[in-house]
Amino acid sequence: MKNAAFIVTLVCCCLMFYIKREWKAALLVMGAMTLTLVNIPGIPLHNANFLLQAAFILSEWHHWPQHFRELRRTPCLWILLLLVSVSVMLAELTSPYVNFRLFLQSELLFKYFALAYAFWAVKDEKSLKPVLQVSLYCLIVLTFFGVLNYIEKNAIFVNALAEGTKSTASEDIAFGDFYTENARFRVQSMFKYPFDYGYICVAILILHLHGYHRHLESIRAFVIALVCCLFGILTCGCRIVWVGAIFSIACYSMWVFRLSRNVMYGMIAVILLIIAYNTVPAVEDKVNKVTDIFVENSETGGSSIQLRMSQYLYVLVYTEGNEWLGLGEGYWSHKYAEDPDSVYGLAGVESVILKYLLERGIIGLVLWAMFYTIIFFYFWRNRKRRKALTGLGVSILALYLVFSIGTGELGSVYPTMLLLGMAMKMIESKKRRIMLYTLLLRIMKRKNLTRKLKNEKIC
Repeated sequence: MKNAAFIVTLVCCCLMFYIKREWKAALLVMGAMTLTLVNIPGIPLHNANFLLQAAFILSEWHHWPQHFRELRRTPCLWILLLLVSVSVMLAELTSPYVNFRLFLQSELLFKYFALAYAFWAVKDEKSLKPVLQVSLYCLIVLTFFGVLNYIEKNAIFVNALAEGTKSTASEDIAFGDFYTENARFRVQSMFKYPFDYGYICVAILILHLHGYHRHLESIRAFVIALVCCLFGILTCGCRIVWVGAIFSIACYSMWVFRLSRNVMYGMIAVILLIIAYNTVPAVEDKVNKVTDIFVENSETGGSSIQLRMSQYLYVLVYTEGNEWLGLGEGYWSHKYAEDPDSVYGLAGVESVILKYLLERGIIGLVLWAMFYTIIFFYFWRNRKRRKALTGLGVSILALYLVFSIGTGELGSVYPTMLLLGMAMKMIESKKRRIMLYTLLLRIMKRKNLTRKLKNEKIC
């Protein structure tokens, strides 16, 4: 299984030099969905998603001048890249716990800069068709391994790819077996963490919802994607994923569809939920698990509002005197590896806000907030003319914010940057098309006016 994953990764890297650009975007999405655990020894970069992005950049070297011109013509994009570069460099310079080259590579070049790579990889909304096709096949593969994981109670693919490594929570248990005997069993499928599996299922569901709404895929393909995504969302066992799914899909619906339609869908959804809660034990169990987040000392294990407040208070204690710049990127993982008791009370620092306050301080948190605020206002500014595309972008952004604030970023940033970059490029391509059309109309009007004046003079 490991060798097959290596071969798939290397073949996809080679294909980057021969296929059309929109299919390159599809391969980047495929890597984010199925190859997150693949690390190939003996070659630079190692990580499959790093290799795919590097292959994409090298395959586009003839078009680099064109790409950088596009970057200059899109102020929002280069401002975002500049802002995140400042944030990453500041984090690196103020931390004794990270290696400069590796941190720059993993946090900037092959993580946040994916926003630009996705922007370059697509041309217009029709470029989503290859992405939808490839992501559908990936969902089928994810669901296949997810079903095996659910039946066998261990993640076969994860154990095969992470052979020899153990869980940080328990050194005696392999990654794919961590939830086997756990009180709350979770399906991991092809991911190290089940939370990432649930997150990618929600994100790709929103993408397919948009594709179906815009007539870019058939009802049959959409139903298959819906079934696969729902399986992943429900079996990942993460309440924040469930909340994020409801919130982001509702966000897309309210942004894109008319108010009357949303009211009707909302009423139907509420009625069905009430009926299901009172008649289906599984639905009652899921709803109770979600509402237990707000209950002190609930029977459901896992995180709660009470735990988050406790973590926040511990962060304030640990960062006293270092509030502005924090204790340094990688502080928690470094201290936890040395002595778990030294970071007692922080638990897993299960929120991006808590992590930034702890390791990057108030300045780092402000830069993070500015980055995503700029993205939101970019979609808000273009909402009137590009309702569906801005709805796609805002719903992905909403999903990321709910997930990262609720349970931490984990592996959510990279796929988020890919999808947001694509949405931004599709919006920009439509804006430029309208500008060219308007310019052409003006030229035609001037020509017609010139002809009329000549005819009048002749007369």
